[in-house]
Amino acid sequence: MGLTSLDDFIEAAGVTDGAQEDEAGDQNNGGPGGDGDGVEMDCPEDEAVFTEQVWTPVLGQQCVGCHVAGGVAGSTEMVLDPEDMIASLRAAAGVVDRIVEKPTGQHADGHAGGTLIDVDGEEARALQFWVDWVGGDCTVPEALSCEDEPGARRIWRLTHAEYDRTILDLVDVDLAAGTSFAADVSVDGFRNDAEALTVSSLLADQYRTAAEDIAAAVTVDDLLPCSPEEDGASMCSVRFIVDFGQQAFRRPLNQDEVEAYTALWANVASEDDFDTGIRWVITAMLQSPHFLYRSELGLLNDDGLWSLTDWEVATELSYLLWGTMPDADLFEAAEAGTLGTRAEIRDQVERMAADPRTLDTAASFVRTWLQLDLLQTVSREGLSDDLRASMLDETDLLVTDIAEIGGTLEDLMRSRVTHVDETLRDHYGYESTGWVTLDGETGGGLLTQGSVLTTYALATGSSPIHRGVLVRERMLCEDLPPPPAELDTSPPEVDPSLSTRDRYAEHSDNPACASCHDKIDPIGFGFESFDGLGRYREMDGVHPVDATGDVDGDGFDGLSELAEVLLDDSRFRSCFVETWRRWGTGGESCADDPGEIGFMAPLDEITERVAFRIRAEDDASEDQASLAVDSELTDELLIEIAEAFGDVDTGGGGSGTSGVDFDLEVNSEWPGGFCMDGLVTNLSSGTVLWEVRGTVPGTITSIWNADYTIDGTEHIFVGVDWNEELAPGGTAEFGLCGEL
Repeated sequence: MGLTSLDDFIEAAGVTDGAQEDEAGDQNNGGPGGDGDGVEMDCPEDEAVFTEQVWTPVLGQQCVGCHVAGGVAGSTEMVLDPEDMIASLRAAAGVVDRIVEKPTGQHADGHAGGTLIDVDGEEARALQFWVDWVGGDCTVPEALSCEDEPGARRIWRLTHAEYDRTILDLVDVDLAAGTSFAADVSVDGFRNDAEALTVSSLLADQYRTAAEDIAAAVTVDDLLPCSPEEDGASMCSVRFIVDFGQQAFRRPLNQDEVEAYTALWANVASEDDFDTGIRWVITAMLQSPHFLYRSELGLLNDDGLWSLTDWEVATELSYLLWGTMPDADLFEAAEAGTLGTRAEIRDQVERMAADPRTLDTAASFVRTWLQLDLLQTVSREGLSDDLRASMLDETDLLVTDIAEIGGTLEDLMRSRVTHVDETLRDHYGYESTGWVTLDGETGGGLLTQGSVLTTYALATGSSPIHRGVLVRERMLCEDLPPPPAELDTSPPEVDPSLSTRDRYAEHSDNPACASCHDKIDPIGFGFESFDGLGRYREMDGVHPVDATGDVDGDGFDGLSELAEVLLDDSRFRSCFVETWRRWGTGGESCADDPGEIGFMAPLDEITERVAFRIRAEDDASEDQASLAVDSELTDELLIEIAEAFGDVDTGGGGSGTSGVDFDLEVNSEWPGGFCMDGLVTNLSSGTVLWEVRGTVPGTITSIWNADYTIDGTEHIFVGVDWNEELAPGGTAEFGLCGEL
């Protein structure tokens, strides 16, 4: 609530009665100095609003590093004081004519600090709020709520990792196509941000190529729920489309969709064969938004809110806990309509938690939380590919072990065991492989993992800065501003006469650096007992290691004590839950202090929240709303659809051997004659002796690389000794000429 009177302001500012007259004279008139250069504000000087809406999201993060007394921008018109919000409020009010344009790089005179924030981002919106506030718009936006309330309706594209896992579960093809796609955009280290997961023209083309490759690699017979010989080709195609489509789209198809895909199958099958028609249906479905996106739109309730359908809940559960499509039990529950209550969802969560894929999810979360996948690309002296892989495996095994036994966040931070292979045994200097016991000083707990310590280091040594930033940003959820644009941020030169700690102490002496490095370095120094490759050390060159540090006044010595400081810090516990929520929901989140908490508890808790099942209206279109509508396809209707296409001839122009594709094209012709090229491709997963059928527009006079017989109006072509057998993916070419 804003301050509406002078008395309110005096009480909020802590001004004594004897100072009221002076303070009143200062208000809106140039700040505490009373120099008369202040800005007249049409809204009250509300310290709480300024702190929450402007200081915390942007000024205290991006600007205070320079715009303070003694800072590189200490002589400008905006000089902030972290200890005096009213003074900072007035300083910011005095430059509202350029407070947005300067840091976004839009001002004609430029900005000495460079472009710091995105003109369309949340930080720019926070500054615009202050401009509006000073100008008289006293509306305070609603804060992001941590309460249990409905979420937003949306569709959410599969990440590339989810795409690959889904393809494997759907068609049993492991091409890992997603690894070659244009990379998913990372937002604060999260590659599953729902708003960032769009489809560019490049990605659309990559989806097309992947769909074609995947369809060519499937074994059609393994996917069919029927027999084209016994049930009829058209009827079997319809059965396949209904069955496969429900799995691919993670919901039942409607009548229009079944008819459209059946028409596609019939068009291709009549020219080629049954299997080729099925492959093109698969190709089309794998490029559909209904496959590539998860629907979280729901059906409208009487109260104006939207309840996700059972199919949407099944999908939400499977991608949250397993990172892939629903299994048979989830599909069965969705079809039975038994996923509409918290109790029914809880039953599924308990079942799914026993699946090893949930443990993989735990490991994936920690990699995202601490951005450990960066280890794959960082350059470190002495870091081999084998060592990278072993370090990541070590952390994955620790995390999955904690998750499997139902351990807590405390267990993860305090663990006194780790799992090492021969590579790590030699690297760390241990005596054995497998699970080894640690003493807590030379190793033990998440902070001492080689993957963490090596990721947050420099090419030739440790880095108190990188490690301090890790704790501030990833473990306390505190965003740090980038350094001023013109500031030299190179690490201090190696000086054998100084320890790493002494070399980095210079940051505290430079006013332009101190405001941030006073938050970073005291934490980072606590990691100094470990070198740039995660090995314990007592000496930094010729200097004894000093691993003392503090987190905002809470002192510690070494990583074991730092872990305890963090576990006692409500910010660490709430950040842990907030990170789980953001990872699990694909969007901005927050969390209150949960106290002592199980390591996997935040994941389970996501499924208990109202937002998991109930959504509020947003800008979703009517077309999007229709995605959530279930449809009933009776056996009678499916028969009617199949009969509408009649008895499709699936032999003309196609292959006689199942799983073989055949093209026969004229390459030259003249009055009375022609020549043709034939190309045979084995699309199946096994070796075949090929036989294909085609129509020749005359009499064959010569043929090479194949033999033929005539069956009515068709020619049957077979291979010769050296090309009659085709391996999976293999091709055979032949040619012929003839007379008309």
